[in-house]
Amino acid sequence: MIRIVIAEDEELLLGTISSLLNLEEDMQVVGRAKDRGQALELIHHLQPDLLILNIEHLLRDGPLKVEGCRLLVFATFPKEGYLERVREAGANGYLLKDSPSEELTSSIRLILGGTEVFSPKLMEKKEPVSYEIPHAPGPVKKNYFTMIMDKMKHPTG
Repeated sequence: MIRIVIAEDEELLLGTISSLLNLEEDMQVVGRAKDRGQALELIHHLQPDLLILNIEHLLRDGPLKVEGCRLLVFATFPKEGYLERVREAGANGYLLKDSPSEELTSSIRLILGGTEVFSPKLMEKKEPVSYEIPHAPGPVKKNYFTMIMDKMKHPTG
């Protein structure tokens, strides 16, 4: 039996993932945590095989390395720099939260078998975030928004 602890902020997602994994014959969610403190307490007390950790916990609180417990990190969006942080934390897997449940369960089995699993969607090189507002080519009908943007581009003296 694969024993799992999940650390996730969102209650709905926490419950859904737990329910899905508990449907598997060889998996059991033995603990659910909303923060790092709860997760560490559950890991030390329950000795799970795997911790599923929200990327936000990893970014905010730092790595959670526990002897004998493998780490699978979940992210909502692929963002530049996340893959490096996940690898630095020593994670055994990195998946998107919208992955199919079959991908999650097979990834867990692979991780427990000693294979690292990183979603191809998260391995792609991401473009840096751009804060420029795109404008349509050609004449633009002036409205309050474009007037404000024009004024922001040209500071007054």
